[in-house]
Amino acid sequence: MLKLLTLSALLAGGAAYAQATEPTSNQASNILNGSPAIAKQLPAPQAANATVGGLLDAAATALMAGHTGEAQEALEEAETQELDRSVPYNDYKQAIADPVITAIYQARQALGTNDVPGALRSVAAAQAAAKGA
Repeated sequence: MLKLLTLSALLAGGAAYAQATEPTSNQASNILNGSPAIAKQLPAPQAANATVGGLLDAAATALMAGHTGEAQEALEEAETQELDRSVPYNDYKQAIADPVITAIYQARQALGTNDVPGALRSVAAAQAAAKGA
């Protein structure tokens, strides 16, 4: 039993060390290039609240400050929240027809080509769509 506890503690400590030592970056990465390299850890978004709207606001603020990595993380988190849905078993291949998702996708694509103004326009479109939903 003691060996099991010791092994668990070592594994947990190793995971924490690995996470803490991963390379970090405030620049967007691995969006379009399909690189096999491990993406750098992105900074957590500075969102007032972790809702889709709050994360989109954080993405816009980060983009205006030139923090594309933080914006990418905020967009990914907002997209994940917006994608949270339940579907019947047979309908899992049905694409989501959601203007918020479409605008977030376009913002991420713009970030992938270093088009910050285009990303800002798409974030604004996502914000408007989220408020209308």
